[in-house]
Amino acid sequence: MNLQDLVINNAVKIKQDAQANTITIIASDSSEKLSNLIKDFPDNCYVNKQITGCGGTTLVIRNAQNYVVLVPYINLLKSKLADNQGIVDLIGVYGDTEKEEITEYLKDTSNSRKIVCTFDSLPKLLTTPGFNPKAFKLLIDEAHTLVNLGSFKAATCEYVLQNYNKFGSYVFLTATPTKREYFPSALEHLPLCTIEWGDVRPVKFNLQKIEHGVGVNNALFGLCYDYLMGTIEGNAHIFYNSVTEIASILSKLKALVDKETGKNLFNPDDIRVVCSKSNSNQKTFNSKLGLKWAKISDITSAPAKINLYTSTAFEGADIFDEEGQTYIIINGLRDATKVDFHVLVPQICGRIRNTKYNEHINLLVGNLPEAASCTKEEWMQEVQKRIQDSEDVLNDIKEGKMSDAGREQLRKAAEDDKYTFKDEKGELYVSDVALKAELQAYEALEATYVVRVVAGAEVNEDGYSASFRALLTDETKHKAFAHKPEGVAKFLSGHSQCFYETMKEYCEARDADNSKIYKLVDAKDDYFKTAYDVLTHDTIRKFEYRKLPIERALKIQDAQKDNATEIPTLLNLKKDEVILRSDIKVRIQDVYNELNIPDKAKATDIEKWYKVKDTRLNAKPAFKIVKML
Repeated sequence: MNLQDLVINNAVKIKQDAQANTITIIASDSSEKLSNLIKDFPDNCYVNKQITGCGGTTLVIRNAQNYVVLVPYINLLKSKLADNQGIVDLIGVYGDTEKEEITEYLKDTSNSRKIVCTFDSLPKLLTTPGFNPKAFKLLIDEAHTLVNLGSFKAATCEYVLQNYNKFGSYVFLTATPTKREYFPSALEHLPLCTIEWGDVRPVKFNLQKIEHGVGVNNALFGLCYDYLMGTIEGNAHIFYNSVTEIASILSKLKALVDKETGKNLFNPDDIRVVCSKSNSNQKTFNSKLGLKWAKISDITSAPAKINLYTSTAFEGADIFDEEGQTYIIINGLRDATKVDFHVLVPQICGRIRNTKYNEHINLLVGNLPEAASCTKEEWMQEVQKRIQDSEDVLNDIKEGKMSDAGREQLRKAAEDDKYTFKDEKGELYVSDVALKAELQAYEALEATYVVRVVAGAEVNEDGYSASFRALLTDETKHKAFAHKPEGVAKFLSGHSQCFYETMKEYCEARDADNSKIYKLVDAKDDYFKTAYDVLTHDTIRKFEYRKLPIERALKIQDAQKDNATEIPTLLNLKKDEVILRSDIKVRIQDVYNELNIPDKAKATDIEKWYKVKDTRLNAKPAFKIVKML
């Protein structure tokens, strides 16, 4: 094959270095889609396209070649079907798709056949009557999932690697920086094809490390609060690899209910969650949120004010939102998927295809990725030691002398181990790509990223174009974008050490009749409403919004209210009686003491129970009793 025959645009050049086993596609402007530059990818190679959104899958779905596009996730498949609806006659193979439906689709050969299939459904496709893999070219999209340890089911990835060469030809496609030395052994012989773009924009990162004691979820709650309250313009697209933690944040928002109407103060329609629609995820949402707030959306649904994505939902998928801002949450802790989330950063860059904030990514970092504090050699030694430990545990399970209970406990520990997986027969094994995956993750710390040019995108110098490691280790490059929750936002997130700020903000909201703020506080605790209604803002301001004097004043008010009839009885003042101010102060204090009212008497307190007139007695200030109130 003459590779230059694949070219449509004469500005594009394709070079091959047989000795280095590489192919280089020298592309033009990155704002161009690949379908305007080349007819197809070269056969039988591993393609690093370097940027997302350049139309790699669109190229093969809309060209004249019979293609099977293999994708890891159902949401990605749905995104591709939606993007090409009414343009290309194609079929999706996943889940409950029947073989008969596939066979019927294959009968029409008047046009090229296009099949989008999940990794999981490849066995179904290969055993479908009428399907001949040699008649199709195969594109394995998001090929880095075959390397990134734990990013996808190991047994499923093994099946792909064992069967891809049954097709007429094949292409592995990714935008994640990939070195040949980290390829799975089944792919080591393939040429590495790199697309070099003539015009790309460096990604500018704003990185914020979470302060000690704040926590990722509290900072993220504050960020969501700012968007929902309109403090930050646009829409937030938040990539956070934990269904449990996302549900925890949403439960705080859901708990805020108007006590007068019983309605949620935040609208669940302003919040969209895109993740795998597994029984486990739906159960987590249902148990924490209830049906109204537990909806899991498709990647093709319209964007909302807050959009939350897990790693299984966004790779390769197209998100469209001109006002969308990207936030990546990295907590440095491994969740059930065993993924170091920072390795997925290149998949997120440019994921919102048409945003005016295309060049800017916000990173919210809790605990640092472990590899960030090591040299490559140190990290390799540490990983090799851990892999050996994992293998030793499996050996102990098989051959060690121990009780059945001890063996079962050890097996459960092995199942939680990062490097250990379970095959289709239920047998545990240590992945043979473990070391490669960890070194690939290490390389992701060193990489810098670029995005394609998007018409209308803002061009400014905010943020830093640097490797993830440089951003993490150089505090001069840190820039806060999710402010530490304060006042009402901090109070709503569950903190108790924020009384002054909350009280002040609440009183100001009541004065301005800003119900959006004060009803949120009322929904959480009606103490602030009571203080404002009973004492007034002027009094609270005199107390400098401090809790102790406010509580003391409320206790006094309560005590005086409880003794509203007993106090004038004990004072026993008669109509037209004239009494010196100094004397009435003493008498009121005596009554306070007798009733255990913790207040210091003032002469003017008399006006709480009697109507009086100012007068003088023996040339001294006095009150004349007019009547009891």
